[in-house]
Amino acid sequence: MRRGARGFTLVEMLVVVAIIMILAAMIFPVYEQVTKRAEAAHCSSNIRNLAIAVGVYAEDSDGLLIPARTSAGAPAVFGTGWDVLLLPYHRSEQLYLCVSDLTPAWANGTTCYKHSYGINLDLTMVGGYNGSALHQNDIQSPTEALLFFEIAGTAKALGASYGTDKLASVAPRHNTGCNFAFVDGHAKWYRPRETVTPLNMWKP
Repeated sequence: MRRGARGFTLVEMLVVVAIIMILAAMIFPVYEQVTKRAEAAHCSSNIRNLAIAVGVYAEDSDGLLIPARTSAGAPAVFGTGWDVLLLPYHRSEQLYLCVSDLTPAWANGTTCYKHSYGINLDLTMVGGYNGSALHQNDIQSPTEALLFFEIAGTAKALGASYGTDKLASVAPRHNTGCNFAFVDGHAKWYRPRETVTPLNMWKP
């Protein structure tokens, strides 16, 4: 007479569960790290494509950068945002959203899309005036002049001026830093403070 197959003992089952838990504890942090890197890379691609689109806009506008906002008019109280003006040059509202941004929002009183990125107002709203963007020739070093940055969820305006806002509007969503795009079209990760010293990249 054949004996039936012997089942697992309680101790063996506990050992198996313990091994699974140890493996999970090792894998989950790695998975989380890989996910965060992928999110940062996706965000960098978004913000770089926005800067490239501004370059195409400038070609169509005799070298002028895109303004942060146009003049006010119905239905907007303050005007139309740069994101609406730029959409025909890339045709994807998803470029305005960082996957790590849990609170994308509109700029109050402005016709715009939900966005995770802000524009440098020192280049695109000179003197605080709508439609007053700089010409590309006014920027001495396009490779060192910030155009776009990751904007904080609590400050979802169209952008920020360093002279007024300092770094309060910058959102370090990716490992204590964030992605910045430059006038020449490239993007790079920095800690916010690194954009000010030793060189203030916010100033043209």
